[in-house]
Amino acid sequence: MPQNQVMRDLVAKMKLIPNRAMIEGKRIIFCDDSIVRGTQMKDNVQILYEYGAIEVHIRLACPTLIHPCEFLNFSASRSSLDLAGRKAIMEIEGSDDKFLDEYARAGSEKNLEMIEKIRERLGLTSLAFQRLEDLVEAIGLPKDKLCTHCWDGSSHF
Repeated sequence: MPQNQVMRDLVAKMKLIPNRAMIEGKRIIFCDDSIVRGTQMKDNVQILYEYGAIEVHIRLACPTLIHPCEFLNFSASRSSLDLAGRKAIMEIEGSDDKFLDEYARAGSEKNLEMIEKIRERLGLTSLAFQRLEDLVEAIGLPKDKLCTHCWDGSSHF
């Protein structure tokens, strides 16, 4: 995605061109790679509801991003609070850097609470992220050969 917000908004708008006849009165499942900040996803969800969706469910290929990427522009941001996961942690804890290991652990009480905050903020019917363990298994390499920093803060390089 471009770094310029105006260009990001344009690209996001071009990614979703709704067709009212296919959306109106339907339950929609939206599959995406990840939620970084959540702003584009929130706009897309709103458009789906405006076009008559009765439910909007999101399924993501990546776990929740909790740490900005140290190596690539994938989840780079000016502040960790730009990340949807960290923003949710801030709302829950009053600080964005508490219990990060627990928030990163799929299925933990804190992880589920964070996901619920993100779901509420985006106005979704349901929200599910890929589990890190399942992502690693799908890739087929040992976890110590992968960088998982964005998701669990672990860098093996």
